[in-house]
Amino acid sequence: MLLTILAVELFVPAHEQSQTPDEANHLLAGVQYWKYGDFGVNPEHPPLAKLVAALPALGVPSPAPAPFTQFFKMENFGSAIPFLYTHDADAILWRSRAAISVFTFALALLVLAAGCEMFDSMTGLVALLVFVFEPNLLAHGAMITTDMAAACCMFAAVFAFYRWQKHPTAGRVIVCGIALGLALAAKHSGIFLLPVLLALALMEFFSQRKDVSRFGQGRKALRLAIALIAIGVMGWTILWASYEFRYQARPGSLAMIPSLADYTASPHSPLAEAVIPRLAAWHVVPEAYLFGIVDILVAAKRDPMFLLGTDYATGHWFYFPVALLIKSTLGFLALLVFAPFLKNLWRDGKWRAMAYLAIPSLLYLGASMASTMDIGIRHILPVFPFFVLIAAAAAVALARKQPWGKYVAGGLMLAHVASSVLVFPFYLTYANEAWGGPTNTYRLLTDSNADWNQGLRAAKSYLDDHNIRDCWFAHYGWDVDPAYYNIPCKPLPDSLSHYFGQPLPQIPAQLEGTVLVSATEADGDYWGPGDLNPYAQFLHRRPDALIANSILVFHGKFDVSQLSALTHLSQAQQFAGQQQWDKALAEVQVALEMEPGLAEAHAVQGQILLGMHRTGDAQRSFQEALALAHADYPEFQVSRILKIPAQFSAP
Repeated sequence: MLLTILAVELFVPAHEQSQTPDEANHLLAGVQYWKYGDFGVNPEHPPLAKLVAALPALGVPSPAPAPFTQFFKMENFGSAIPFLYTHDADAILWRSRAAISVFTFALALLVLAAGCEMFDSMTGLVALLVFVFEPNLLAHGAMITTDMAAACCMFAAVFAFYRWQKHPTAGRVIVCGIALGLALAAKHSGIFLLPVLLALALMEFFSQRKDVSRFGQGRKALRLAIALIAIGVMGWTILWASYEFRYQARPGSLAMIPSLADYTASPHSPLAEAVIPRLAAWHVVPEAYLFGIVDILVAAKRDPMFLLGTDYATGHWFYFPVALLIKSTLGFLALLVFAPFLKNLWRDGKWRAMAYLAIPSLLYLGASMASTMDIGIRHILPVFPFFVLIAAAAAVALARKQPWGKYVAGGLMLAHVASSVLVFPFYLTYANEAWGGPTNTYRLLTDSNADWNQGLRAAKSYLDDHNIRDCWFAHYGWDVDPAYYNIPCKPLPDSLSHYFGQPLPQIPAQLEGTVLVSATEADGDYWGPGDLNPYAQFLHRRPDALIANSILVFHGKFDVSQLSALTHLSQAQQFAGQQQWDKALAEVQVALEMEPGLAEAHAVQGQILLGMHRTGDAQRSFQEALALAHADYPEFQVSRILKIPAQFSAP
């Protein structure tokens, strides 16, 4: 019954939700891996999840490998859009989402099995119940991303190591090695399993030190060391197998743009610049895998953070603990709080099982907190199966402790289930009741925590129900055109297109009528805080309607002169790229007339004037750009204005 409920919870949203930003790219990558072995497509992540998701899409025509002409990410995303949307995108997405959900069902069964073996059958069943109604697992359980695959394989590896410790056999070592290899091939974070398994091995060694002779200690240490080496070698071999045992990312003589050496220099990390070239020279791991490691470093320095209504230029350690408090049900959190204080949960040998749950989850959470890549709770999805088992064990222990305990445990479980059911099918937008519930999530968190472009189908239904045909829409991301869903709205500029220098649609300075604004656009995550965010007025105004908890609807007249100025600035950059200097200058001057304090407009004007050989005027524009950038949110603006030649950047 629980697995049937899980299927409904996964497959209904999989059918109802529009494509999220990474899915088309991941899907095309998987197809290209199967057909051509081109691992230069989406090298940011290892192949496993994409290979599984692509199985139903292998019959869809895809482009043969060709030389890259620009940055590989832009090339990959540009190819993914026509691959998906020139065919039956809805059918392709549905089948591939169903395929990748195999990791969610496998993880559910692993949690059930682990609960039964580590504790008892009641704990296993309760763990499955907690799992089936955990909103974060449901939100990403049928997404074409790498997160659930990583969570499944990492938990499988730890559980396999636990079983080997209970009954050491060669077969159980092999199972653990396979699980490690699959985790490494699922996501780069799988590498954290190495210190996790080492920490568990050390715990096993020191916990029994007093009970055995020195000779016995030596034998145990040797056995642990041999097992860890064997597991590591098997995992490394499977990682190579997932790349067809080939070092080069692209087939034949095709190369990456930029090269690995140039890309390694971009995050300005001395450690990366010292280590990555050696790993590449020795072919320790495949080239595409190394590209992914470097990309993590690049993204960690580039990606902003939005938390509790505040924009930050980069991530901070407190992001994931706060996100957990917001995105987990109150019943689930209460059971986790109870767990350390239930003495009967730590007796009769259960402490070892609890250690196998606590050590991996806390180590992974701690490593994630040290990272500055804070754009979604999905990045700590691997901690959830461990937390689910801790919560289930706490519920059963609480129910057995005192006569009143079963009522408390039952009440917390009921609260967990009810809170999850109420957000169906929009699990991605979940926030618990203490934070205002899912309709308030977008004011606290953004991106894959709240609005990941999943609400386009719901937007179409809303417009049809209200007979709205004349409207404007600021949707998140460039990877899907709302017109595919027959949404009649005219497009407004989006932050990612602006952030990566893509053309923006031209719009007037005044809008009238119905305006739809994606919550992520309103949050200003990639725009910046305060007056850097051209959609700030929509974030701070109560919407007339909220579609799928993620798209804000407004009716009336709106001054969007800042947005309009940005579209003229975009047009100026297009003309400058074509060396049509007079047209470029005219456009940037229109932008500056509308928004004189726009630092990036002054920087663009400087580049244009430099192209026109008006060096003195260019210098004045560059200096004005720098002065404005340093005066208002410099942590955002200084790094985002166009690169200013060194001779013009001095104060």
